[in-house]
Amino acid sequence: MEERKVTNTHFALLNKHPTKGLSRMAIPMILAFILHTAFNIVDTIFVGRLGASAIAGLSLAFPFQMFIIALGGGFGIGAQSLISRSIGAKKFVDADNAAEHALLLAVVSGVFTTCVGLLSIKSIIGAIGAPQEVSVLALDYLGIIMTGSIFIFLNIISNSILRGEGDTKRPMIFMGFAAILNIILDPIFIFTFGWGVSGAALATVLSRSIVTLLICYTLLIKNKSFVQFNLRHFSFNFHILRKIVDVGFPASMAQIAMSLSLFFLNDILAPYGRDALAAFGLGFRVESIVFLPMIGLSGAFVSAVGFFKGSKQMDKIDVIMQYSLKVLVIFMCICTIVFFLFPLPLLRIFTDEAGVLSIGREYLRILSPFYIVLPLSLLSAAGFQGIGKGYPAFLLAILRSGLVSVPLALYLTQVRNYGVASVWWAIVLGDVISAAVGYIWFKCDLTRLKNQIKETKTL
Repeated sequence: MEERKVTNTHFALLNKHPTKGLSRMAIPMILAFILHTAFNIVDTIFVGRLGASAIAGLSLAFPFQMFIIALGGGFGIGAQSLISRSIGAKKFVDADNAAEHALLLAVVSGVFTTCVGLLSIKSIIGAIGAPQEVSVLALDYLGIIMTGSIFIFLNIISNSILRGEGDTKRPMIFMGFAAILNIILDPIFIFTFGWGVSGAALATVLSRSIVTLLICYTLLIKNKSFVQFNLRHFSFNFHILRKIVDVGFPASMAQIAMSLSLFFLNDILAPYGRDALAAFGLGFRVESIVFLPMIGLSGAFVSAVGFFKGSKQMDKIDVIMQYSLKVLVIFMCICTIVFFLFPLPLLRIFTDEAGVLSIGREYLRILSPFYIVLPLSLLSAAGFQGIGKGYPAFLLAILRSGLVSVPLALYLTQVRNYGVASVWWAIVLGDVISAAVGYIWFKCDLTRLKNQIKETKTL
C-alpha cells in the first residue's frame, strides 16, 4: 500500500496558501449548497402552482424536513471535523475509522428517524392548529420524506466524509446531479401523474436515493477517496463514535433548535391565517439564498480549521477567519440592498397572491438590513466545530432562538398584540445578540488555544 501524505490531499494548497486554499474549497461548497437549495426552491415553485394552501402545507412541513437534514448534517460535521483534524495530525488510520463509523451512524439514524417520525408526525402536525387542508397536505408530504430518510442521512454524511478530507468538488457534482433529477421528476410526478404535494416529496426522495447509491459505490467499491474503507475488517469502537458525536450531536441540536424555532414561529403565526404562514415560508426560502455563500464558506471553514488545529497551525485560523469575514460582509451588504429595494420581484417567483406578497415584503425589508451580522455567528459556530467543540454552536443557537427570538415573538404577539411584524423584529434581535456573543467567544477561545500550544512548545 502506498504511503499517504498530507501533500497528496486536497489540503495541500490550503497548507501553503490559506486564503487561496479556503477559497478553492469554498467555491464548490457554495455551488453545492445552491444546488441543494434548488431542491426546496424547485419544489416550492411547482407546488406554488397548486395554490396558497399547498404552499402553506409545504411551509408547515419544512421544519420537520429540516430536522432530518439537521440531524444528518450535524453528524456529518462531527465526522468532517474528526477526519480533517486526523489528517492534519497525520493520523490517517484515525481518519479511516472516523469515516467508517460515520456511515454506521448514518444507517442507524435513518432507521430511527423513519420509525419515530412515522409514528409521531400526525399528532405533532395536529397540535399546531393550522387549517385542516394545510395539515393534510403537510402530512402527505412528510410521510414520504420520513420513509426515505435513510437515503437522506447516507447522502449527507457520505458527502461530509469527502469534505473532511478537503474534497469539495465531488460533493458538488453529486448534489448537482440530484438537483437535476429533482427538476426533471418534479413536474412529472406533481402534474403529469397528478400526485400534487406527494409527488414533490417522492421526486426529492427518489433523486437523493439514486445519488446516494452512486456515492456509496464511489466510496466503498471503487474506493476513490483519500480515506480508505475496509468494511470486512470493521471493528466498532465506541471511543471513535464518541468523538464524532461529541461534535456532531451538539451541531445537530443547533440545527434542530433552528427547526424547532421555525415550528414555534409557525405556531405563533398560525392564528394570523394562511397568508402569514405562506409568507413566512416563502420569505425564509428567498432569504435562504442569501445564506448560501455563508453556509458554503463555513462548511469549508470547518475542514480548514480542523486541519490547522490538527497540525497546530493556530495563527492560520486567524488568517482565514478575517479573510472570510471580509468576503461575507461585502456580499451581505449587496444582498441587503437587493432584498430591501426589490422584495416583490423575488417573492413573485413563487406566488402572485396579494396577501402573501404584502406580508412577505415586510418580512424581507425588516430582516435584510441586519444580514451583515450573520457571518459573525455562522463562522464562529463553524470555527468551534472545526477545533472539535460542538456545544458552543448549540448554545449560540439556543441563545438566538430559545432565549430571544421565540419568547420575544410570543410576548409581542400574545401579550402586547403588536401583530405579524413584531415576529420579524424578534428574529432580528436574536440574530444580533447571538452574532456578537459568538464572535467574542470564539476569539477568546482561539487565543486560549494558542497560549496552550505555546506553553507546550516551551516545555
